Amino acid sequence: MKAIQLHINAIKIVIDQLKKGRFLLYFLPGLVVSFFFLSFYTLLREGENVFSFLESVPLIGGFLSGVIKSTFGVIYYIVIQIYIFFVLTILSPFNTFLSEGVDTELTGQKYPFDVAQIFIDFMRMIGLVCIALILQFLFMGTFWLFSWIFGLHFLNSLVFMLISAFFIGFSFYDYSLERYKIGIFSSLGFSFKNMWTTVISGMLFLALYSIPYVGIVLAPVLLTMVTTVVYLQKKQLILHA
Repeated sequence: MKAIQLHINAIKIVIDQLKKGRFLLYFLPGLVVSFFFLSFYTLLREGENVFSFLESVPLIGGFLSGVIKSTFGVIYYIVIQIYIFFVLTILSPFNTFLSEGVDTELTGQKYPFDVAQIFIDFMRMIGLVCIALILQFLFMGTFWLFSWIFGLHFLNSLVFMLISAFFIGFSFYDYSLERYKIGIFSSLGFSFKNMWTTVISGMLFLALYSIPYVGIVLAPVLLTMVTTVVYLQKKQLILHA
């Protein structure tokens, strides 16, 4: 319940900041990335429709159609993971500035511009996201094997979603953790120690992302702000909201 309340409070603070016209420019970089992503995603959809004729093929049409749908399902999942990877790496300098801005607004702590630090942060985020993806697929593969052995396939979608949410949340919390000089593995330890907080943040990203068209623009900015506020709340650093 505490993790939920932290997020409710954070969302209220974020909405209040946006209503005051603060941080709105940070939606622009995501808008550019999202335009290219949506264009590619639309092409994939059109490519899948090309094979719709297979359903009318006698005897094996249903099987072939199922194979194609399953194949494109895997492709869609991979494309989404690539999009999230781009959000967390290519947009990381913008998300870092955004997180710093929210921190400054709420705590009064100022963070001077440092080109060298920007490069260090960027390289750190690439390494962190790679670690997150490896662990994510490792956990998913382990559970898939477990579910296959014990006949628990019906849990796959739920568990995979929770695992994805955890590592998405972990990646976004690192914007704050890095700023407070927390190492990558200590950052991972923070997320495991605060597992439900991290999962709820990741679920919020997935929920925002699922909003047609606008979700992929809103999700990175809003989750960067929310996770920053949640972290500051947990550390009791907020002076004013």
